[in-house]
Amino acid sequence: MFGRQIFALLGVCALLFCCEKENASPKKERSIVVVYENDVHCQGDGYAKFAAVRDAVRDTADVLTVSSGDFLQGGAFCSMTKGASVVALMNAVGYDAVALGNHEFDYKIPRLLEVAGSLKAPVVCSNFERENLPVFSPSVLKRVGDKTVAFVGVLTPHTEFAESYAFHDTLLRKFYRVPAKGLAQKVQSAVDAARRDGADYVLLLSHLGMEPPAISVDLIRNTTGIHAVLDGHSHSVIQERFAQNKTGDSVLLSQTGSHFKNVGLLDISPEGIFHSRLLPLDSVKSASEKVSAVYDSILADASRRWDGKIAYADFALMIEDSGGNRAVRNAETNLGDFVADAMRFATGAQIALVNGGAIRKSIPAGSVRYRDVLDAMPFENEMLLIRARGGEILGAIREGLSKWPAEFGGFLQVSGLRIFLSVGDSLRLERAEVEQDGAFVALDSAAFYTVGLSSYVAYAGEEIVSFRQSERMPCRILTDTEAVEGFMENLGGKIPDVYRAPQGRILFQRMR
Repeated sequence: MFGRQIFALLGVCALLFCCEKENASPKKERSIVVVYENDVHCQGDGYAKFAAVRDAVRDTADVLTVSSGDFLQGGAFCSMTKGASVVALMNAVGYDAVALGNHEFDYKIPRLLEVAGSLKAPVVCSNFERENLPVFSPSVLKRVGDKTVAFVGVLTPHTEFAESYAFHDTLLRKFYRVPAKGLAQKVQSAVDAARRDGADYVLLLSHLGMEPPAISVDLIRNTTGIHAVLDGHSHSVIQERFAQNKTGDSVLLSQTGSHFKNVGLLDISPEGIFHSRLLPLDSVKSASEKVSAVYDSILADASRRWDGKIAYADFALMIEDSGGNRAVRNAETNLGDFVADAMRFATGAQIALVNGGAIRKSIPAGSVRYRDVLDAMPFENEMLLIRARGGEILGAIREGLSKWPAEFGGFLQVSGLRIFLSVGDSLRLERAEVEQDGAFVALDSAAFYTVGLSSYVAYAGEEIVSFRQSERMPCRILTDTEAVEGFMENLGGKIPDVYRAPQGRILFQRMR
């Protein structure tokens, strides 16, 4: 009954839930249905419903369950265990294949390899390499009925830039790559190998998305032999779209959005006809008891620390502006001020800098719990203290402004500084002032200053490279998340009113 309700909503009953005549042959072929998701980003409470959809479909079709990546990071549910909690849920669901997204690298590659080893499902990726060899199998074959379905994985090459800190060790050596060059050839090689191994259908689990530098549609145009692309990365909602491949054949493309807004269902009829539909997860009223039990157990273990009150605020600490637009990557925000001050306090530096891309979520007004801090600062990057010339600091500020007014993860929120900018035909850094003895004076490009910042900004990220030669100073070992938590505690558990609004540290002047 539940399965019939699901596909009544989708309008695909005819594909999956047609009633058989009394004298129908019991050997009639069944459809293959691939149940898929992408960019769940730690929405742990959705897995039980996702499994319930899959279980309902299983009554009338042969079912496979897959992910197109970005499941390990996105909130406190994952951050507290560095992904172990969501892996436990995925194992309870039971996946047939899992592709990598760029956020699988957020806890760095050694942790990714640990987590992948604990997944019961095979991880597939054709273009994540060490010494020019794939780290994971490019594909996996699954036998369903009398057909063999191959899943090939592909990861956006932008991962090596966006998560660059994950690819370097402390000596800045790089052993792993996600090369952009030859992407289509690598995927084609994996597809050809799968076909040689007997695959009747080849499905690409793609984490490329619909935005440059690598786009799934472009990959389709430059390959052959792929029947459908189950996409991710751009958080697009694409129920069903067709694009022509290199030889003019139509290839189905679908993407579910993000955060379990939808569940994807790809139907492959006995005749080899492909159709996909998206089911809003909110419309699903049932949940897998098995998966729910795992989720409840994890939540109970975590809640003791998650729900502990750290502080109280009469107002929200925001990454958005008054219009609800994410501003922390191109403008000063009150949460940006607070985090920068926390880093400055934790390191004892004259100046602190925090990249806007590190601050992921606003902290609501009211009681501030540990989970709120971890949701806001989920990466847990190591804090560093460096000694840098004023010229290097100015260089970093310019790097952070290089994409303005577009959102840019390298845009810097600051403490102990005031930045003056003029906006005309282009953006110009007019001057910077540093706080000294309660007053602001001009930043001297030749003078040295101590700077508190994360390891990502200091040497690991690709957005800011000005501090690569700066001297590292002794500093107590803690993460940026711990710095924010400690600053709240030092304030006596009450966020002062000075943080109610941005404090005017980054000043834009319009030029006529």
